[in-house]
Amino acid sequence: MKILVAEDEPELLRFYKVLLEDQGYEVVATRDGQECLDAYRMGGIDLVILDHRMPRMNGMEVAKEIAAMNPSQKLLMITAYSGVLDLVQRPANMKIMAKPFEVDELLSAIGELSK
Repeated sequence: MKILVAEDEPELLRFYKVLLEDQGYEVVATRDGQECLDAYRMGGIDLVILDHRMPRMNGMEVAKEIAAMNPSQKLLMITAYSGVLDLVQRPANMKIMAKPFEVDELLSAIGELSK
């Protein structure tokens, strides 16, 4: 399974990459919303993990653009701002998880979304 991760915090991005690759996933790491969209357009992505607050485009904007391109794309937004998101606008296939999170919680969410 190929996972695209968009996270502007370098330490957290490295954490995702190491953790997910150790679990056997192929990981494409991006640092902002626009870079994420550019990588998504290359194709072959099974799951997109998004931070909400990122430079150039926030996670919700990226999620909406990806959902417009592929309505069945699985999306996971992981954010410290889950309480202030406009959930009416969120794509149907998007799960939201709050930061901080436990590793088991992340792996469980990925497992659910990969079904």
